[in-house]
Amino acid sequence: MNTSLFPRDILAAFCFLAPWLTAPAVAQDSAFHLATSDPSRSPSPAIGNGRIGVVIPALGVGASPSFMAGIYETPPGDVPRIAALPAWTAIAVFDGERWLDSTAAAGAVRGYRQVLDMRAGTVRTSYEWVTGARHTGVAVETFVSRADSQLAVIRLDLTPHAKGRMKVRFALVGRPSPRRLQLATLPRADPAWRPADIWYPGHMAVRSSAATKRQSGALLALTSTPEGRTRIVAQAARVAWPAGLHGAAARAAGEGDSAWVEVAFDGVAGRTYTFTQITAFADEGKDPRAAVSSEAETAHARGWQALAAENALAWGRRWETDIEVQGDTALQRVVRSMLFYLLANGAEGTGLGIPPMGLSGAGYYGHVFWDSDTWMFPPLVVTHPDVARSLVAFRRRTLDAARANANANGYRGAMYPWEADERGEETTPHFAVQNAKMEIHVNGDVALAQWQYYEMTGDSAWLANDGYPVIRETANFWVSRARRDSVRDRYHIDSVVSVHEGLIGVSDDAYTNAVARKNLEIAVAASSRLGAKPDPRWGEVAAKLHMPYDSASEFYRTYEGAPDSTLGAVTPLLSYPLGVEMSERAKRSQLEQAVQRLLEEGGGAMMGNTLLAVDAAELGDRALLDSLLPHSYQPHLRGPFHMLSETPRNDAVNFVTGAGGFLQQVIFGYTGLRIGEGGLEPAFDPVLPSSVTRLVLRNVYCRGRRYDVVVDSTGRRMIPRPEGEAQ
Repeated sequence: MNTSLFPRDILAAFCFLAPWLTAPAVAQDSAFHLATSDPSRSPSPAIGNGRIGVVIPALGVGASPSFMAGIYETPPGDVPRIAALPAWTAIAVFDGERWLDSTAAAGAVRGYRQVLDMRAGTVRTSYEWVTGARHTGVAVETFVSRADSQLAVIRLDLTPHAKGRMKVRFALVGRPSPRRLQLATLPRADPAWRPADIWYPGHMAVRSSAATKRQSGALLALTSTPEGRTRIVAQAARVAWPAGLHGAAARAAGEGDSAWVEVAFDGVAGRTYTFTQITAFADEGKDPRAAVSSEAETAHARGWQALAAENALAWGRRWETDIEVQGDTALQRVVRSMLFYLLANGAEGTGLGIPPMGLSGAGYYGHVFWDSDTWMFPPLVVTHPDVARSLVAFRRRTLDAARANANANGYRGAMYPWEADERGEETTPHFAVQNAKMEIHVNGDVALAQWQYYEMTGDSAWLANDGYPVIRETANFWVSRARRDSVRDRYHIDSVVSVHEGLIGVSDDAYTNAVARKNLEIAVAASSRLGAKPDPRWGEVAAKLHMPYDSASEFYRTYEGAPDSTLGAVTPLLSYPLGVEMSERAKRSQLEQAVQRLLEEGGGAMMGNTLLAVDAAELGDRALLDSLLPHSYQPHLRGPFHMLSETPRNDAVNFVTGAGGFLQQVIFGYTGLRIGEGGLEPAFDPVLPSSVTRLVLRNVYCRGRRYDVVVDSTGRRMIPRPEGEAQ
């Protein structure tokens, strides 16, 4: 392979600057298991089903953050942000001497083991809890059901090693209102802010609480509303303990912002006591509290084993589509974790985009960015198109809000917000108002995802009813936004914020203009597919839109007139994902510039680093691909559960945008495939990293069929699976 682009000194610098190039030691678990024996590990794993997400505490019990997709608050003076649900994992155990909950000291734990089973979307935590003379075996298993999107289940097993009085407490608990910043009006960001200072979750105000004792159990119920909204969210937890507990005494109450039940009993040495909590959630209907109470009772009647089996089966169906990496066990585990975290934060039928941190936290306020369209959507449309459809459906559902935003800013068509809540309204903090007004490439990103969904499905009815209105209105926006230069007979797009966001107020930004042109060309193509007459201005602006190409150097500048100090900040994105036609020399030059920035400045946001390897693969440069691969993910892995940090330094997890970008490296880089007119199409020869002997994209989707894509030393094969298999 050609390595002349990167002299030995540059390749050596990769190794010198990145001691993490050697893969970290990984426990000898199944490739579907991520595990630890360290109770002090951080961060905690986050699981979910795309509608409900939860962070699992280190000891398996105790209140922890949980979020429901689409639940946002609108507080006065602050920006709308995703709201944290009242805690439903608030379990505590009393062994006669001390309480065990999420605040218990790790030093009191022996034989600790926590395992994330990605195949079943389940976390199992086990250990021996030692306090003074007391010694109790604890095992906790938690999952958010993939089979029933509104259920979450916890099983707690306690095995005392000495007899004595014990207590177990279950609760639904509201959270206090956060200490707020007036982000709707603050004119500038404070450089001293840490992510946690501004990315606090929104508040749910508890409206009602109730606790009713049942035979060998209780039903807890809570309703709450996001601050500044009227939407009601209801939670009901059906708690059960063993019948015939010796000396059992239970008390329960719904008071203030909590509903709880506590059962005391006489523990017998060596006997295992099993407790279950089945929690149901609802945010629709006339009486959501009654609905969730009924659902929790029904699920309880069916039992833990049935619920666990159905959840495992539902996850198993998802894993019929898999990415198999042979030759590199560590990389296989990383790839699976990326796909797992995408699935844990996205679901079919929601009509919602995925925030950068998914449902694992309030990073970036839970707002939806272009991350959803450009970084997460492409791998999902190939692997799980029903989940991908939710992402494009979000943009169709919020088209009216985008039209209103364009009108408010003096433009025609649809202007999608830089940051959106679930209603599709602009929610960018005031200190970043320039992004809301000028980081407009998001409109082209939205349109491209719509077109890619059509290309992958061939669904003309969907295109006519859903995709085309978005594509048409964003094209109209670009016609409105572009400025015609009558002297040179060309168009310019002035005063934008570049993808490289430190570049503010620039004109003819390479990425912005390229994605605008792509949007306009897509609008013409979509009209043709539907037999509609395209607006002639779309073709005219696309053909005459200026691109900042440096003919002397034979590559694209970051923007018109950009200094050399900006080279490589944006332009690799022209090759992929935009597919701008250019010479191999231009592709190599722009990639070399980006790598030089990486060497000089260190890695930034994971989303940018992940796609450089796609360009290297397209150039057929395996040596460079090998060098870039570890840079694309290893500095971002956090803890034993492969949680992803947005940057190597900010520890903001779980950055599922990065997961989407990394999977694109595998799906559209190593395989040489691209999304095109016929769906998933060969674009260049496949290139595998040297550590990988064989890659299989198992059961991937294209135009109503499923395929196995196999890449090995013999080349690439796209093998149709039998017709009639699940789509």
